[in-house]
Amino acid sequence: MPNNIFFDLDHTIWDFDANADETLRELYEFYQLAQYSDHTPDEFVAIYYEKNDALWTLYRQHKIKKELLRTKRFTDTFLEMGVQANDIPQDIWDRYLDICPTKTKLMPGAIETLDYLTGKYDIHLITNGFAETQRRKLKHSNLEKYFKTLTISEEVGVQKPHPEIFSAALKNAGSSLSQSSYVGDNPIADVQGGLNSGWKVFWYNPHDKDLSDELLTHSNLRMILELKELITQL
Repeated sequence: MPNNIFFDLDHTIWDFDANADETLRELYEFYQLAQYSDHTPDEFVAIYYEKNDALWTLYRQHKIKKELLRTKRFTDTFLEMGVQANDIPQDIWDRYLDICPTKTKLMPGAIETLDYLTGKYDIHLITNGFAETQRRKLKHSNLEKYFKTLTISEEVGVQKPHPEIFSAALKNAGSSLSQSSYVGDNPIADVQGGLNSGWKVFWYNPHDKDLSDELLTHSNLRMILELKELITQL
């Protein structure tokens, strides 16, 4: 049985979609974007996600720097919405980064699961993202107390699914593969990354997505609470 459990943060513990959605809708109203475009708040959010995902792919491939990612995802969104360049709010990306990490919505059952595991296991975090942003999420959501170590891609220099970040997490925790398991939601970054690095992987799969036969996990979790029982079976 493992005595170290490592979690992904966004979409596994911290409800990224709900928190980002709430922030973007607040920004739509704050900047009165309806006066510059006939796109609805729903369309604004959808376009932003599309642009953000595309730019994050380039960032993971080391094709763009984080500074460009942070600004261009909004610039590209507004251009698709037909907002004139002179009307694009120049500080919206900064305000987004100020507000979003302070949101506190968590995935269903996350706190109950962490409370149950605390004291029984050492709990750790492996997360892709910007170090300052990820730490602010933990602080504002009162999650810091649960995690013994934090391994953040920006500080390691590579992102999941790269094996180096998983090795760094083991080193930070003073653990070994035989004593560790990993829980995450992303089929590539978390599942493929963890399995290719030799980990026991639990796939948090609340939307019941299909996974290729080559990526067979130790267990799929429709609800994070299922981990309480399944972890004891390893």
